[in-house]
Amino acid sequence: MTNRVRPGPVHVVGLSCTPLLAEQDAVLDELVFDAVSAALSECALRKSDVGLSVLASMDVPDGRSISSGLTTAAAAGYLSDSYRLEADSGSAVAAAAQAVAAGDVEIAIAVGVHNPEHHAEDDAGRRRFLEQLSNLAFEPAFDRPVGMTAQTVYGMQAAHALHSGEVSLDDWAELSAAAITRGATGRRPGRSGPVTAADVLASAPVVSPLLDLMLPAPVTGAAAVVLASPARAARLLGRSAVLTGIGQATGDHTWTGDWLTRPGATTARAAADAYQNAELVDPGAEVAVVELSAPTPALHGPYLAALQLQGLAPERVSPSGGLASAHAGLANGIIRLLEAVEWLEQHQPRGRAVVHSVDTITGTVSEESTVVVVEGI
Repeated sequence: MTNRVRPGPVHVVGLSCTPLLAEQDAVLDELVFDAVSAALSECALRKSDVGLSVLASMDVPDGRSISSGLTTAAAAGYLSDSYRLEADSGSAVAAAAQAVAAGDVEIAIAVGVHNPEHHAEDDAGRRRFLEQLSNLAFEPAFDRPVGMTAQTVYGMQAAHALHSGEVSLDDWAELSAAAITRGATGRRPGRSGPVTAADVLASAPVVSPLLDLMLPAPVTGAAAVVLASPARAARLLGRSAVLTGIGQATGDHTWTGDWLTRPGATTARAAADAYQNAELVDPGAEVAVVELSAPTPALHGPYLAALQLQGLAPERVSPSGGLASAHAGLANGIIRLLEAVEWLEQHQPRGRAVVHSVDTITGTVSEESTVVVVEGI
């Protein structure tokens, strides 16, 4: 299924992210409040200015039934229109942008939070907890896969790619090492660096053929973005960026096999809509940077090809380090947008960036992909 979104144009006037940490001292609503208040402060807005609040979170990792009841007020949704999506925050950005583009509201805010309730003390324990949640998310009535988790899916897809002979484990180690090293020098590192390919190959095996440092670095935190109509943005301080194209698509269930043999298909459909909306004809020539959400190095190539950006210089692909450096669960989509906007502000104020995010709860099975084209102004 493809969801066609025509945002054009919707201005980004505020962006914020809490520190990304392995464990947070703050609870859910405190994290959300910190991110939202900082994003509103950037553009000198108050809660009363917000016409719609869209939150991305999920009850099970939050450890609460209807957890949005705790976070709605902190997300500027009290006594105004608000709702929650159990999806990556890229979907929340798309939903908020639709409301602004349709003229329903002048100001909308999208928020993502990830702070799972567990007692794990290391990355391996945190990953085991998330895998338990992943197993619960697989379709139970018709598909009924046994023992399937996101990690298992990523391992099978990687094994299939490796068997093709077109890539090698050494290639993936180089990709992962470069991403972690880039991220370690950035603003929001989840892993320390520098890291070499040998370090990656020496890391613990997790699911064959993938090793620990080839998988996302689990962190927690919250992120928020404030979107505005062109007329309202003209009167505001804050960021100087505009969303010109958004595309969303959802992948198939296990029985089609696309998740194994065509893992970039969902992203390609989302990108086609985003590029059409943004009037992007030659992405390879017109896009300066991409923030890619590749949960494993085996998906790096298929996702880049789906975005038609395989010709970009390596340093222009996830300068932040991407998920190999830090992955804050459902908050990822907004964090990738923040990284892209900051890169444009520092390097090409009038440039174009592509932001790619995926819902990793069930791996490439039933994957929800969001592609956003953002331009500096």
